[in-house]
Amino acid sequence: MAFQKAARPLLPAELHQFLNLTPTQTGAVDQKVEQLVARGDLISLKGGRYGLAEKMDLVVGDLSVHPDGFGFVTPESGGQDIYLTGVNLKEAWHGDRVVVRIEGRRGRRREGRVIRILERKVREVIGVLSQSGDTFYVKPEEERFLFDLVIVPEGLSGAQPGDMVRARITNFPTAHLNPQGEIIETLGAVEDAAVQTRMVILKYGLPDAFPPEVLAAAQKVPAGLTQEDLDGRLDLRELPLVTIDGESARDFDDGVCVVKKPGGHFTLYVAIADVSHYVTPGSVMDQEAQMRGTSIYFPQRAVHMLPERLATEICSLRPDADRLAVTVIMEFDRLGHLKKYQFARAVVRNQARLTYRLVQRLLTGKDRQLRDKYRPFLKMLQRMVELCQLLRERRGERGSLLMSIPEAEVVLDERGWPVDILRVDSLVSHQIIEEFMIAANEAVATYLGEPSLLRVHERPDPAKMAAFRAFLKSLDFSLPKDAGRDPRVLREFLEEVRQTPLAPMVQLMLLRSLKQARYAGENLGHYGLATEWYTHFTSPIRRYPDLQVHRLLLARLAGKKPPFSLKPEDLEAQASHLSKRERAGIEAEREMLSRMQVRCLAHRVGETFSGRITGVNAFGFFVSLDELYAEGLVRLVDLPDDYYRFQEAQQRLVGRRTRRAFRLGDGVTVRVAQVDLKRRHVNLVLAEKDQDEGSSEE
Repeated sequence: MAFQKAARPLLPAELHQFLNLTPTQTGAVDQKVEQLVARGDLISLKGGRYGLAEKMDLVVGDLSVHPDGFGFVTPESGGQDIYLTGVNLKEAWHGDRVVVRIEGRRGRRREGRVIRILERKVREVIGVLSQSGDTFYVKPEEERFLFDLVIVPEGLSGAQPGDMVRARITNFPTAHLNPQGEIIETLGAVEDAAVQTRMVILKYGLPDAFPPEVLAAAQKVPAGLTQEDLDGRLDLRELPLVTIDGESARDFDDGVCVVKKPGGHFTLYVAIADVSHYVTPGSVMDQEAQMRGTSIYFPQRAVHMLPERLATEICSLRPDADRLAVTVIMEFDRLGHLKKYQFARAVVRNQARLTYRLVQRLLTGKDRQLRDKYRPFLKMLQRMVELCQLLRERRGERGSLLMSIPEAEVVLDERGWPVDILRVDSLVSHQIIEEFMIAANEAVATYLGEPSLLRVHERPDPAKMAAFRAFLKSLDFSLPKDAGRDPRVLREFLEEVRQTPLAPMVQLMLLRSLKQARYAGENLGHYGLATEWYTHFTSPIRRYPDLQVHRLLLARLAGKKPPFSLKPEDLEAQASHLSKRERAGIEAEREMLSRMQVRCLAHRVGETFSGRITGVNAFGFFVSLDELYAEGLVRLVDLPDDYYRFQEAQQRLVGRRTRRAFRLGDGVTVRVAQVDLKRRHVNLVLAEKDQDEGSSEE
């Protein structure tokens, strides 16, 4: 590159001369310089010169601002984040793409100063409209936006103080002035549950309403099946196929059936909704689905990947209705080893819409009336349990991490607000569906091989495993050295921990230490499942990767060319987009759950709960409640009986005078003292019983 050879900043004329350009070539070079400036590789300097960012201790990255006023820039080129004091943020705003000059170090941490704002990525804010005298302003709901947004009177658009609004930024903050903007949407009252959901949708940029042309296309899809639809399909309508889902599920992707044969062999049918029959590649519905990437489920409502007419009606395997499916038929021996599999375009009929809790009651309860109602399915459910246990044993032998993380079930009132958040532990009925879906996904991935759209989970990062090992040491556990390379070693360790009260916490910390599973165009294996080949095939109603895998599978079976490019660069670009959409959906669902948790606890201030310490730091400890799927913080300032020291290596707080200790995994009784709805903080205090009692460290 010319700038590297020149080893100094250059004026445009000097660059032209250095490259010995003709007049007709200068335009293209100047355009390339502008592109490099936009990327942050080159920096425009005073006097008209351009210089290499890397040679001037300059770094380009995205700015993340902390609510307390400082920030961090994540370098686009990789490496450690750069710390910025509040003064050194200059006029930058949370989310901006900036150029930072490295100005020193504090310990191992690099510190810098914003010298240029390359791109304003955040152009809208959501918040409550307020009024002070004659001035209207929006207080951003996102606390990392440190400035109130001033709204000029002509920009109010009819909104009233107290309304939750969406506002467009027209003038960004300067050294002396707050940002200015105008209101573009009035969302409603902050106490409205639907408004809370809408806020999360907007915050994460989720596509909500479908474009008219997509809804029109969905409306044209015929609801019934014709003989042409059925031609060439395997008729499985007489199978005792059932769906097993959550209580509130409305879209049913997968139906299952197990037949036990003489000699103890099993045939497992996994029938998946044939969305590809209705959604044509390249159509407006397909383009919208690909852009969305996934369906997102909130307690009050869903943001579907496909129009509701398809997602919950035409494609969904609804009970007592004929539906088109792509079915995997797998044969297992009496020990649960897969002997052979085949795939078929089929027509199926869901014989019963079962739920996880209902199946659990049928398997373990003694409700005679309930068992009589579902008697035709009781024997098959028992066979499902048998096969499920065998499949789990086989997965365990190869090193698959058999972790069961509790999930939250939000119970809403008629207004849509949470009255309870239940902790739902993994049931046998959950495990049945998990094992059967894993088996189907694995069979499809093995058959397709490469090139394909795969679900991969790479080996853990050694540094994160070292940190996890140190964490375990603080709990008096010893993690074998080979755990990062061999999942069988890690699984055996988890089996030992599973018998202790610390098991849920160890599993949670392990999940944080592992890499995130993602979509990829090349096969990198799946560490967590300890399998060489894996994909997502079983949820095409709510995941676009599954729809693409259906198309690839059906094309392969028919000996036809796939309807999308299998070039490595195209597959990887698609996988990257779909992984990003998945992460955005997960983060939005988590934030909505967090909002529900604090709303639920806000109505229970003063109540007492049992819980377990799940995090310890220098300012207090976090407690996960037993009765509710929620947690809160016991602050050091609310422990008035002593001065406490944080011992990081042991992950505990120890009283200087009393030697009283609070450690990871300790059970405590706490009272809800205060709930900050805006910041989603829950302050707990020890109940009187635990204030007076406690363990001591001698």
